Amino acid sequence: MGKRWFRTGNEIKSMHGMGRRPGLLALGWLASLVLVAAFAVMLTERWSTPSGGDAGDDRVADAQRTPASEQTGGAASSADAERDAPAVESADTRIVEAPASAGTAGAPTGDGRAESARDGGDDSDETSDRRVAESGEGGAPRIIPADPADGNDEATSSDGGRQGSGDLVNALSREGALGLVETARLSPRPRSQAVVDWCKQLEARVVGVSSPECMSDAYRDTGGRSVEGRPLIMREIAASSGPAAGRVLLISATHGDEPSSIGTVFGWMELMAEEGTRYDWRVAPTLNPDGVFHEPATRLNANGVDLNRNLPTPDWSEKSRAYWRRVGFEKRRYPGEDPGGEPENEWLVEQIRSFRPDVIISLHAPYGVLDYDGDFPAPRKLGQLDLNQLGVYPGSLGNFGARMNSIPVITVELDHARKPPGDAELERMWRDLNGWLDRYFSSVRQARADNAADSNDAG
Repeated sequence: MGKRWFRTGNEIKSMHGMGRRPGLLALGWLASLVLVAAFAVMLTERWSTPSGGDAGDDRVADAQRTPASEQTGGAASSADAERDAPAVESADTRIVEAPASAGTAGAPTGDGRAESARDGGDDSDETSDRRVAESGEGGAPRIIPADPADGNDEATSSDGGRQGSGDLVNALSREGALGLVETARLSPRPRSQAVVDWCKQLEARVVGVSSPECMSDAYRDTGGRSVEGRPLIMREIAASSGPAAGRVLLISATHGDEPSSIGTVFGWMELMAEEGTRYDWRVAPTLNPDGVFHEPATRLNANGVDLNRNLPTPDWSEKSRAYWRRVGFEKRRYPGEDPGGEPENEWLVEQIRSFRPDVIISLHAPYGVLDYDGDFPAPRKLGQLDLNQLGVYPGSLGNFGARMNSIPVITVELDHARKPPGDAELERMWRDLNGWLDRYFSSVRQARADNAADSNDAG
């Protein structure tokens, strides 16, 4: 027994001797840590990578280039694909992508359609008005037009208002999460820079014009240009409800030094917005932008031509020269070299041809009278302005519209060239003008009904 205890004591001494070698002990601990770390990495890779698929960006690339009919998945492929799909984000777009399952093969691809506004002619990016949802073969995107009723912050208005950003949650519930490409921010369509600049310049020059209100409305760059390359801006206003009773063309600033005509037109358009209108309108607030924005403003266009003596009326060459000689070759009434040859009048003639107005209204200043050319009885008053028919001139709009094309032309000569009428007078003029339009179009409808009845009797 003593020997056994003696041996045990020696073994203990040997163990104490080993404790005097710390390097071996540290090496053992280090080896243990390495084994644990390797085991943890293996478990992480095992549980984070789905079977039968690649990790990271390779899954996005494969989902985009591999046809849905060739992709295969596990028992819960649709749910797992949606859960594991990576989100690819940029500054303007949030994209949630997933491999298409076999059930999506052959899904139809929708046609893209951009919401339009009346800003026609704006070369805005169509994708700013679209929501894109993926379906079809190979995860191909299907373009879905933005819908004002789907929960957007703003709706596209009938006169060219702007479309607001979409609601991702509504889009997910409507189209499904798989393959949905949803824009995170659908910014409003940028308005034509030509319209923006035009509005700012008008506000600085014309009483009664507000630049923010101007830019918020449906003015558009028609593509027409003045002599100096300024845009010929147009606004179209549709009848408020039901079919339009008729079409009216409204023009101002044929002479650039009569800015009160522009302010009056803007005031009338505000009344249209407040009260509604029974007619379709096409409005050209600055027919002569070179004259309006000249320093100082001038009656003539940049070629020195009076646009209201340049329209292509019968025997223009002979009669316009005789008229100009009769007024002493006055520069302010120079008719130009060719009938209708000025770019502003070429554009105006095209507007009359394409729009086919039933009535034309042209605003001037500062004679303070109401002029009229046409077969239907003239309006007797427009606010404080009394009827005083001045006759027609070679190349004038009254001559071209009424005499040549049988379109009644109301010419409003305001009292002041620079300052438009006050609000109360604008409303009286607007009320009188609409009263005459109602009588005129009622007469037109009655005449058509009578002609139809006569035709039936003759048959």
